[in-house]
Amino acid sequence: MTYRETYLRWKECVAEPDLLAELEAIQNDDAQIQDRFLRDLPFGTAGLRGVIGAGIARMNRYVVGRATQGLADYLLSTTGAGASAVIAYDSRKFSFEFARETACVLAANGITVYLFKQLTSVPELSFAVRHLKASGGVVITASHNPGQYNGYKVYAAYGGQLGPEASLAVMDRIQKLDPFTDVKRIPYAEGVEKKRILETGGEIDRIYYEQMVRLCGAENAEELKVVYTPLHGSGLRTVENVFPMAGIRNLFVVPEQRMPDGSFPTVASPNPEDPKAMQMAIALAGKIEADLAIGTDPDADRMGAAVRRPDGTYTMLTGNQIGCLLIHYLLEKRRLSEELRASDYIVKSFVSTGMADAIAAHYGIRCHTVLTGFRFISELIVQKEPTGAEFIFGFEESFGFLAGTFALDKDGALAALLLCKAAQFFRARGRSLPDALEALYREHGYYLESVKNIAFEGLDGMEKMKGIMERLRAKPIAAIGGLPVRCTEDYLSLTRTGPDGIVSALESPSTDALRLLLDSDAWLCIRPSGTEPKIKIYYAVSAASRQTAENQLQDIAEDFEQLL
Repeated sequence: MTYRETYLRWKECVAEPDLLAELEAIQNDDAQIQDRFLRDLPFGTAGLRGVIGAGIARMNRYVVGRATQGLADYLLSTTGAGASAVIAYDSRKFSFEFARETACVLAANGITVYLFKQLTSVPELSFAVRHLKASGGVVITASHNPGQYNGYKVYAAYGGQLGPEASLAVMDRIQKLDPFTDVKRIPYAEGVEKKRILETGGEIDRIYYEQMVRLCGAENAEELKVVYTPLHGSGLRTVENVFPMAGIRNLFVVPEQRMPDGSFPTVASPNPEDPKAMQMAIALAGKIEADLAIGTDPDADRMGAAVRRPDGTYTMLTGNQIGCLLIHYLLEKRRLSEELRASDYIVKSFVSTGMADAIAAHYGIRCHTVLTGFRFISELIVQKEPTGAEFIFGFEESFGFLAGTFALDKDGALAALLLCKAAQFFRARGRSLPDALEALYREHGYYLESVKNIAFEGLDGMEKMKGIMERLRAKPIAAIGGLPVRCTEDYLSLTRTGPDGIVSALESPSTDALRLLLDSDAWLCIRPSGTEPKIKIYYAVSAASRQTAENQLQDIAEDFEQLL
């Protein structure tokens, strides 16, 4: 079918008044019809993510139903009779409705569904999949995207996000389906009555909370004062239950951002790594002189934080800084209790700070590096489980953190609790979190990083991104910011090219990314985002002084961006 034929078929088949009104409103707008009907919303390792609305390139009941039928076909082909799935959802618009649609389609295909009765975070869904030994899971969320988005994250039986081979298998099945005639559904009430849909919540909550407290400890921290914002999302229930259990009782929730609201009325984007999203939390922290202001995104898998300086002002920590502080805290705590073993390990993504490697080496353990995407961290944990090596911590610079293995996706609430415990630990030794971070810089060097996001909207956005990557691959770069390029790593062709032109193999899974290693331990990486229409550029330097590092970072970024 042409895009206009697809559009006309949707007008004939769609029954919902709101979707039908959208379709009627664009009947004379060919650009809008193309945007919505030229190509499907892509299904990848992050599942689906897109703007809510009518069309095959939007998030709506029919796109969700079609994706779920494809997932059901995949689960039945790989698991057979007895397949089961856990479903959770966040506070976004239509998350509840899309979760029920998912449940009704899976149940109609004979798959047992465990559906959370209330808003539930991504990490708790990951925990539930593992705890219930389910065949997979789905979370209806668009993570930290703005309010007009929603999404559909799919989880494998081990509790991590679906890998590329499985994602392709699901996508192949989706593409064979007609959204109006090929999707099986049963009414929700019928699914519940026949026990194909089992509503769950309280017991899973309890066990998940107990696991968090067991990992982090329950030592009393009455002197610690913490401000928290769920940014209108799903994290509040976990934080308000777990923090008091873990001894963090001086907890203050930002009142304006407390309640779930898919329009996210107090922020432009509910992203806790953005200082603008954290303004209310920081303002409340200043008012009550809190030690920390912490926020989680709508599905509570990311955590951002601001810490109090000696002068009473607050500074936002980067994802790399949080990761290094938590690594230092967890390893030092294990060293003091004589529990640290040489086989212990941590994991970071290949665009995260090199300071993590330096800290791990200081404690005599291994820091593994994997590609961007938290599933790579999860997969490595599963691979290493038979060896007896213990996973201590994993992180990405994009504010994703995990400790323990009861869940296998990044956990914002757990990271928030660990940061509070780290603050308590260092305070007992006469240091604040900023003090502890500065001590790490003095000991290991000033590792500084920055990220540049370049958005590409519209139908030709993907082509523009592809063109940039092709141009960079076509012509070798000799130097950037005054620093010679020691080698270029191409993660698409899996090759490493030295300054002499000699090419060697790069042992890694394939992904569309280029990484340039420079002199003085500096590097940069450019890659198209896997979840949003933008290119991300990562810069990293290391120097003996902060000023030198800051100057190098600025020179490299300015020089490289002139090449784009």
